[in-house]
Amino acid sequence: MSDIGVLNNPLSIVLLALIIGSPGLVLGALAGALVWRRRRLIGAALGALAGLGLWLLGWLYFTDNL
Repeated sequence: MSDIGVLNNPLSIVLLALIIGSPGLVLGALAGALVWRRRRLIGAALGALAGLGLWLLGWLYFTDNL
């Protein structure tokens, strides 16, 4: 019996992307909150999105999946 089709739905793919990109999410949130001190929550949210995106792009580049 094969487990190849287990992670084929969109929810599993999003969950894997969040797990792989979690370091970028945390680092981006910290950087965003520190840079934009007047609006810490908005800065943290924007930083988290930017950090997640950059981390996933770096992961794709360095694992030769791009």
